[in-house]
Amino acid sequence: MLADLEALTPPLIVCVAFLIGVVLFLRRQMSPRGPSEDDRDQADIGADRQNADPGDPGHGSSADQHKV
Repeated sequence: MLADLEALTPPLIVCVAFLIGVVLFLRRQMSPRGPSEDDRDQADIGADRQNADPGDPGHGSSADQHKV
């Protein structure tokens, strides 16, 4: 009987290691994320000024704006 248990030990170790890996992977994937960029306040405009007002005199012209 001891020989049977010795034969099952390596597959049992591999199975336990696989289950631990799956649990750790799922915990990482299912954990809540931090606040994303879309959750910022509207007044909090990033330093890249992508949301700047085109009518603002301090705002430079861009190639995608058409003059009328």
